[in-house]
Amino acid sequence: MKIFKIEKNLIREKIVLHFFNIKITLSSKKNKRIKINKKDKEQYIQYVLNQQLDKSHFVPFEEYDCCNDKNSTKIIAMYLPQFHDFPENIQWFGRGFTEWSNTSKTVPQYAGHYQPHIPIDVGYYSLSNTDVYKRQIELAKKYGIYGFCFYYYWYSGAKIMEKPIQAILNDKSLDFPFFLFWANEDWTRLWGGDGSTEILHKQEILEGDTQKFMNDILPYMKDDRYIKISNKPLLIIYDPQKYPHEVYIEFVKQIRNIAKDNGFEDLYILTTSWRVQQSEMNEKDYVKKYMLDGIFEFYPQGMHLICEQKPEKIINPQFRGTCFDISKYIKNKTYLYEYSANLFKGCCPNWDNTPRKCYSHTFVYQNTPADYKSWLKGIINWTQKNKRKEEQFVFINAWNEWAEGAHLEPDQKYGYAYLQATKEALEETSNLKSN
Repeated sequence: MKIFKIEKNLIREKIVLHFFNIKITLSSKKNKRIKINKKDKEQYIQYVLNQQLDKSHFVPFEEYDCCNDKNSTKIIAMYLPQFHDFPENIQWFGRGFTEWSNTSKTVPQYAGHYQPHIPIDVGYYSLSNTDVYKRQIELAKKYGIYGFCFYYYWYSGAKIMEKPIQAILNDKSLDFPFFLFWANEDWTRLWGGDGSTEILHKQEILEGDTQKFMNDILPYMKDDRYIKISNKPLLIIYDPQKYPHEVYIEFVKQIRNIAKDNGFEDLYILTTSWRVQQSEMNEKDYVKKYMLDGIFEFYPQGMHLICEQKPEKIINPQFRGTCFDISKYIKNKTYLYEYSANLFKGCCPNWDNTPRKCYSHTFVYQNTPADYKSWLKGIINWTQKNKRKEEQFVFINAWNEWAEGAHLEPDQKYGYAYLQATKEALEETSNLKSN
């Protein structure tokens, strides 16, 4: 079998690969100069040139609204409020930078790798335009999404990316349920796509932060659109282990008391199942230790420990990632398992954070609309059988995580396929009765 190196004198290949910003040879001692089978190379080039022309998987817009029972399981889609200019992005990454900057420059790393993801319908939007929310809400309602979970970035009183959420709070015509997910991580240069972990905003709890935190989020919680369970505003805390335990516990005690002082029964606090998995604690003990009301599955976190790797013929020698096959995970219903704590199920349409971490540590889980629908139906069925009516929520990651390949929003390849799959999953499970 003939093996050859990609060299600069291969004019056609050089033009194609240079256009897609792929560096072919490396001087780094850490990497070897890649050798590529001619047939594989030609197949890759044809894929790069023609993949965006393939409309065989495209599903057009559905004219009819989702007809699921209004009392059925409520689908929550995670929502990233990043797509707009704000001072920190301008200062750290340059004027005009958003997640679109990472998404639009991404290229396939192998034949069959679906990149870049190109948005349609709402397009490359800016969340500084409120018309965007109107269309997003229209789409979400039409396809059966119940509400959005907005990531909330709060750093001891400093807020980042809060303007879109604030705009929704101020515009009552945007009639759609929502709640907040406190993404209490350090803010790093990861957004810039270079794999850097330099901390730009450190996450910590300082004296007086409890009241400041509640002062900032209470206006949202008091809004009629804010999602509550038994008059308890829903709140996700991404990482309870981020702080010294005694500091965290005192913080949670105080924010719960402040919620009660403001007319609520309490707060309803969740965290991710991945945090529990990392702690190696029993789920029930973890919930008790961190004063939580439950856990939710934030896929694909943890899937790399379960799913089989899918070997691909990687063309780009600088790619630092792993590809996984999740079809067996879904087919075998591995997502249904015993759990000792109050659990909320979740799933994701796809996952591919190549736009952010191509050269550092990326995971690729390519999914089909049919597999996604099967997965979603499975967890809806489980939810209806195992959860109280007021707790029948299912979480989808995500509505618009374009730089992580996880979006229900329509794109050029699949069109409205994942939204349509969501709608069908709801409609086909709406006749089930919960216990």
